[in-house]
Amino acid sequence: MKPRAIATGLALAMLAGVLIGWFDLAAPLERRLVDAGFSMLRGAPIAATVPDIVVLGVDEATVAAIPEPVALWHRELGTLLRGAAGAGARAVGIDLVLPERSYASIAPDLDRALVDGILTMRQAGGVVLAITADEGGRPRALHAPFRAAAGPTGTGYALWHVDPDRVVRRFDEALGENGEIVPTFSGQLARSLGIEPVGGGINYALGDGFDVVPLITALEWIRGGNAAKLSQAFEGKVILVGTMLPFFDRIDAPVSLARHPRQEDNEPGVLVHAQTLRSLLAQRMVQPLPVWLAALFAGLAGIAWLGGRRPVIAAATVAGIVALVLAVGLWALGRDLMIPAGAIIATATLAAGMRLLLEAGYAWRERVRLRGAFAGYVSPQVMSEIENGRLAGLAVARRFICVMVLDVRNFTTRSEKESPERIVDMLNALCEEATAAIHTHGGTVDKFMGDGILAFFGAPVDHADPCAAGFAAARDILERVRGMAQNLAAAGQAPIEIGIGLSCGEAIVGHVGAATRHAYTAIGDCVNVAARLESLTKELGHPMVLSYAVVERLAERDRLVALGVQQLKGHTPHEVYGWRS
Repeated sequence: MKPRAIATGLALAMLAGVLIGWFDLAAPLERRLVDAGFSMLRGAPIAATVPDIVVLGVDEATVAAIPEPVALWHRELGTLLRGAAGAGARAVGIDLVLPERSYASIAPDLDRALVDGILTMRQAGGVVLAITADEGGRPRALHAPFRAAAGPTGTGYALWHVDPDRVVRRFDEALGENGEIVPTFSGQLARSLGIEPVGGGINYALGDGFDVVPLITALEWIRGGNAAKLSQAFEGKVILVGTMLPFFDRIDAPVSLARHPRQEDNEPGVLVHAQTLRSLLAQRMVQPLPVWLAALFAGLAGIAWLGGRRPVIAAATVAGIVALVLAVGLWALGRDLMIPAGAIIATATLAAGMRLLLEAGYAWRERVRLRGAFAGYVSPQVMSEIENGRLAGLAVARRFICVMVLDVRNFTTRSEKESPERIVDMLNALCEEATAAIHTHGGTVDKFMGDGILAFFGAPVDHADPCAAGFAAARDILERVRGMAQNLAAAGQAPIEIGIGLSCGEAIVGHVGAATRHAYTAIGDCVNVAARLESLTKELGHPMVLSYAVVERLAERDRLVALGVQQLKGHTPHEVYGWRS
């Protein structure tokens, strides 16, 4: 790839990263990474100045022990509030569905019992009543005396920011239709303790969960006058009351919030309130980077484009960036900061992947160009080595090969009688057929020599049985030439006859020639022997003559005739065999 193309690609990759970071396009990955980070950091210490939070759960035992429906638990809740105030609790939050009207007609003291408890706890510390929503998402009304007893800051909406995957990860009171501030249950509890709530990510790493005390147990402590137990459980602490029943007020959270979790996949809403309040009181809400800075970091991840030239380098580059980002992200999350790890990882992966795809496209285009330019000059095996960059396979090396030399008989006489155009047409047709047969059997055409062809089998790609391949290719060529001769005779032209010599042995195979002009060829005695054997075909009366070294390596020897030891021109005698069609 040219430098200009590399620079352009890098700029586009970085621009893509900026867009991913600015528009938070990697948000699903970001959320999963943050969830994993909270799980790893779970149990982070909490400052001693932050009050403990005690969760009183409405569980199956509590429901079984109190005969009235929850909507009529005024006496029980009033008792709890008075007991908590007497034990020195700093604040109490009740996350239950309280009635929207009076039940004095059922029992005259019901409303008074709860109002007295609210007023008592309000004077001792703080009390917040949750305003819940119905199935349609509309806030439920709250009986006016209860709201008045709690005071102007004593009620808050049990509402959440819910991410697209239905998990609650953020706290923010800008919940109005136009972004207006809506007092929330957790936010009002924080205010009752002197902390103004700040929006941000709920810090699910703080603490190791909550112990849940059944509400009925706390009521028994109060009714039994167990002052020591009450003081130990409630003094200086914040108490949250909420349901722990399955299928009621359940919320998806990134981590399990109970120290002794049950089998449910989601969390009781009161525990999510407790974790939110813990984050607010510790003033450790998780804050994301400013959008412009997140976009900048994501854009810088586009530098992975430079490492995407090769698959191994691309994988190493992306793996390195991922490891670094995860380490830094975990470190930052432990300091209440959320870096755009998802955007950075997505950008790095995209940049390296796009570079790999473009490089593959360039390589494919270059391969097509090379094949178009050189396919007619070299054999498929040589072309494959060039295309795949395996030039080492074309280096000079000693190989065992089977050499074929083919020559047209009586070519000089034919050239004197026929026009050059017809001779060229005949040679081209012969070369076309011979080359197809050689390539079909895995051979390499070395060169065309006027009216002859030199080919070999066993290089540049190793062949399990080069002699068998050469013998099969020679028979294929002779059969094809027989068909050509019939066509020429039918056209009133002289038939064509060829002779083929086959020899085998060790040879030097590879690039031979000058640095600026060379050829892939074979040099060795077996090449000379094959040429000498071809010259014997006419006088011995066989279209193919083979050396004994070739014949002894053939599994099938049908139609082979032993011709004895023959004198080769300029060479020592060889035992040869002939093949007759």
